[in-house]
Amino acid sequence: MSSTPESAETSEPASKPKKKVSTQRRLISWVFIAILLAVVLLEWRAKSSQAKTFESLGASMDAAGNAGEFPFSQFEETIQGSPATELDESGAILRLYHYKWNGIFKTYHLRVLVNDEDLVVTYDTLPEGDTVNGMARISKKSMEELVQKNKQEVASQNQVAETAATEEPAKTKEPEKEADAPKDE
Repeated sequence: MSSTPESAETSEPASKPKKKVSTQRRLISWVFIAILLAVVLLEWRAKSSQAKTFESLGASMDAAGNAGEFPFSQFEETIQGSPATELDESGAILRLYHYKWNGIFKTYHLRVLVNDEDLVVTYDTLPEGDTVNGMARISKKSMEELVQKNKQEVASQNQVAETAATEEPAKTKEPEKEADAPKDE
């Protein structure tokens, strides 16, 4: 078998040399990968922070036992990440703390009701609503209306009782007169 220059040339075209990828294309690819990783990291951080806070809140409620309430300051120590906090003090008895962990694609929520003694009463993960975990809050305005309504009912009941008390002695005197009269049998 002789090796001729023609046979060597025909084998080279069969194995094509690799094309070099430009540095500009590599740089764009790595920047895209870095941005994608940053987005995933931010979303994961928001979700995991909310989930860890929710789990620690549930564990604290379980540890509280039958009372089901524990100090709000204890809850504040367990908050993970850096959520945005909104405070709604429009409730007559209960304050609503709304925590939001912002991800790129989604916002993760945690709402906590705290009573006037700074004890956590209940919580949920809904973004909004009139109730928190089924517990409705009474607004200060509704509470004032309820108090005024109850005062009016009590006042009207007192008036009815006073008028009934003034009429009763007159009615009781008449039966006494009849009782004094001899009965015919």
